[in-house]
Amino acid sequence: MMSPDTDFRTNHPDPAIAGSRSMVDVIRYRAAKEPDLVVFKFLDDGVQLSETITMQLLDQKARAVAEKLQQTGQKGDRVVLLFPPGMDYIISLFGCFYAGMVAVPAYPPRRNRSSNRVFRIIEDAGISLCLTTAQVLKDIERNFAADFANHHIWWITYEEIDLARFNLWIAPDLDEDDLALLQYTSGSTGEPKGVMISHFQILYNSETIGRSFGFSKASVGMNWLPIYHDMGLIGTIMQGPYFGFLSITMPPMVFLQDPAKWLKAISAHKATIAGGPNFAYDHCVNKVELSQLDGVDLSSIETFFCGAEPVRRQTLEAFVEKFSNHGVNIGQIYPCYGMAETVLIVTGGIKGSAQRFVVLDQQALNRGNVVVVNEQHADHVHFTGCGHCWLDTRVRIVNPETGVPSGANEVGEIWISGSGVSRGYWGRANGNEWGFGYRLADEPEREYFRSGDLGFMIGEELFITGRIKDLMIFRGVNVYPTDVEFLVQRAHSSLRQNAGAAFSVMVDGEERLVLVQEVERNSMHNLPSEAIFSVVRQVIAQELELSIYAILLLRPGSLPLTSSGKIQRRVAKYGYLTGNLQVIESWQQAATADNLSAFVPHTPTPDHLREWLTQWIHQKLHIPLNEIEADKQITAYGLDSLAAVSLESEINNHFGNYWHISMFMMDTSINQLVIEGMRIYTEETKLEKN
Repeated sequence: MMSPDTDFRTNHPDPAIAGSRSMVDVIRYRAAKEPDLVVFKFLDDGVQLSETITMQLLDQKARAVAEKLQQTGQKGDRVVLLFPPGMDYIISLFGCFYAGMVAVPAYPPRRNRSSNRVFRIIEDAGISLCLTTAQVLKDIERNFAADFANHHIWWITYEEIDLARFNLWIAPDLDEDDLALLQYTSGSTGEPKGVMISHFQILYNSETIGRSFGFSKASVGMNWLPIYHDMGLIGTIMQGPYFGFLSITMPPMVFLQDPAKWLKAISAHKATIAGGPNFAYDHCVNKVELSQLDGVDLSSIETFFCGAEPVRRQTLEAFVEKFSNHGVNIGQIYPCYGMAETVLIVTGGIKGSAQRFVVLDQQALNRGNVVVVNEQHADHVHFTGCGHCWLDTRVRIVNPETGVPSGANEVGEIWISGSGVSRGYWGRANGNEWGFGYRLADEPEREYFRSGDLGFMIGEELFITGRIKDLMIFRGVNVYPTDVEFLVQRAHSSLRQNAGAAFSVMVDGEERLVLVQEVERNSMHNLPSEAIFSVVRQVIAQELELSIYAILLLRPGSLPLTSSGKIQRRVAKYGYLTGNLQVIESWQQAATADNLSAFVPHTPTPDHLREWLTQWIHQKLHIPLNEIEADKQITAYGLDSLAAVSLESEINNHFGNYWHISMFMMDTSINQLVIEGMRIYTEETKLEKN
C-alpha cells in the first residue's frame, strides 16, 4: 500500500477512482453514475458483434455470479475459471471479486494433452470451486473424468446462475490488501507458480498503464490477447471499467488465423489502443496482404503497445512501413516492459513520443559494457528503449553475482521495487528463494524483486538485453527449460534422465528452441535416432505448442555440468553455437523452397489432398520427404499452434473448403485428414447442388 501523501488516489480527478479500494468499488460507482455506459463488446468471429455490456449490466451480472459463489464458498476461497474467450469469462472474473474470492484465470484442458497444466494449478492453489460453462463441463466429464476425480471440486456452470438474483448479493468486507487474483505464470508445464495480486495492486497497475498509455474516457481498446494471461487480463480487460471507456475483444484464435480481422476491427470501431507481444506485429507483417485492407484506416490508434517479449526494432519498423498507407506511423508504437510478478507494467514511455533505439558494440556488450556506436560499426547490435518508471515503481541495474548496483555504462540484472510488485508466489513462504524481498545496501528500506532479465539504463530509459535465468520466451509465452527437458526425457527410453539442456537461439531474428540431450550408453550402437527425433518433435508440439529448431543427441557424460552436478545450459548453448559438443546424431530444420503454389486449386481427390499435405509439412515444417509418413500423427512433425493456424488458413484458401482448426491440433494423421477433407468436400458439394 502507498503512503497517503504519495497515494495516486489522493485528489484523483475521477471520483470513481478517488474513493476506491478495489475494482468492485470502481464498477459500482460507475454503474450508479453512468449505468448506460458501454464498457465491453465482444466480436465472436472478429467481425460480428455478439454481446454488449453496459456498466449497469456488468455490475448486476457480477453480483449475480457472486451471489451464486457465496452460496457455496466463503471469502478467500480460490475459484478457477475455465472458459473459452467471451463475456461469460469477464463477468465471472469480476463476480469472484464481488464475492471476495480469489479468481484463478485458466484455460479449459485440451483433449490431446497428456499433462494438462490446469490440474497442477488446481492442486497448487487448493481449488475447491470451479466456474465454467455447461459445454466445457461436458467436455471435461467426457475426457478428463479420471483426472478431476482426484480433486474435490464444486462445479458451477455459468448457465445455471440466476442473473435475476443480483439483489441478493451480500457485499463482502473487502480490504484493498486482500488477494484478488492468482495469476499463474504462463508456459510452465512443470511447477506452476501463482503470482499473488491484491485488489490494490490491480488499481495501482491500471492507474500506471492509464497514465503511461494516456487513457481517457474517450479511449477505445481493441483486444485479441488471451484473458487468462496477464497482458490480456490486466493490460486490457481491467482498463475499460477502471477508466470508464469501451473495451472491445475478440478470440485470440481469430487473430492468429487472420490478423487482418484485428486491423479491420480497429478501423471499423475507431480504436485508440491495441497491441501485443513482438510476434503479433511480425504476424501482421508476414500474414496480412495489403489487398485485404481496402478502406482500412488505422490512424485512430494512439498507442500500439508492444511488450511481453524482446521488442525488436526491425519488427516495429517493418510494421510501420507495411501499413503506413493505412495510417500507421512510428509515433503510435509504444514499447514497454513488464511481467506477472509486477502485476504487469514496469516501464513505458510517454504516448506519442519518439522511440529510442540505440546501437551498441557487440563485443563490449558481451563483456557487460554499454558502448554506443553507429550502424557503420563492424560488429553492432540494436536495442529498443522500453520507457521509464511511473508512480512509485523503481528500477535498479544490479550485478547479479555481487548484489551491488552496476555502473552507469554496465549491463546488470533488472531489480524492481514499488507498490505494484507482488508479495510473492502462492504457497511459497521463502520469498528470497523465488526472487522477492531483496535489498540493496544503499536502499535498505526498499524491497526489490529480481527479474532475472539483463538490461541497462540510459538516463531514465530502460533497455533489455537478455535473460540471466534460463526462462525462454516464444511468441510472448514463457517456457522453462526444465519443462522441455522433463517432457523429452520421458518421451523415449534411449534418452538419459537429467542429462539434457534446452535453450533458445536467434534464427533470422526469431527466438527458436534447441535441445541437446545425452543418450543411454546401451543405446549408442543401435541408436533409433529418427524415432527419437520424431517423438521429441511430437511431444514438444503437443505439450508446449512449439516447433523445435534443432535436436542434438550427445555422448553419455558429455553434457556440461557444474562441480555440483547442475546442468550448465549457457555452456551447452555456447558449445552448440561453436560446434564443440560431442554429437552422435543431430536433426535441424532445413530451409526448403516454397512451391505449394504449383498445386493449382481444382476438384480435390484423395491423392491430391495427400500430396498437398505432405508437401506442406515438408516445406513449412522443414521435414525431409522421406521422413513423412501418411499414417503418422502430424504433431510428430512439430506442428505447433501457430503452424496449425497457418495450415488451416492455407488449405481452406487452396481448396475452398472449411476445415476447422481443431482438426490440425489433434492426434490426426495425413490419411485421417484426407478422409475428413473428402467428407467435407462431399457434403459441401451436396449443399451446393440443393
